[in-house]
Amino acid sequence: MRRLFTTVVLNVPVFSVPVVSAVVLAVVSAGLAPSASAADKKAPDPAKIFAKKDGNGDGSLTLDEFKTGLKDKALEVADKRFKRMDSNGDSKLSLDEFKAGIKPKS
Repeated sequence: MRRLFTTVVLNVPVFSVPVVSAVVLAVVSAGLAPSASAADKKAPDPAKIFAKKDGNGDGSLTLDEFKTGLKDKALEVADKRFKRMDSNGDSKLSLDEFKAGIKPKS
């Protein structure tokens, strides 16, 4: 593949737009283009996530509400994580407990 790529680039005029476009397309398709850095991406707002999960609007999350939208591994560890986040042991998460529990570890 590398030899074919080199041959195509060397056998065409240097300023050929179609070739440059093809090369750019190949780089992007191969996943080699630079992606947005972590600094460029905004972290989701915990309050918005909490509000979406709070199905009955009572201002707290039950375990079932907490599990809403979780898949695969996150769903498997949801019970343990919920218990760890529930700092006062009332079997519900307040917004403050939720925010503290999803805060990235530094």
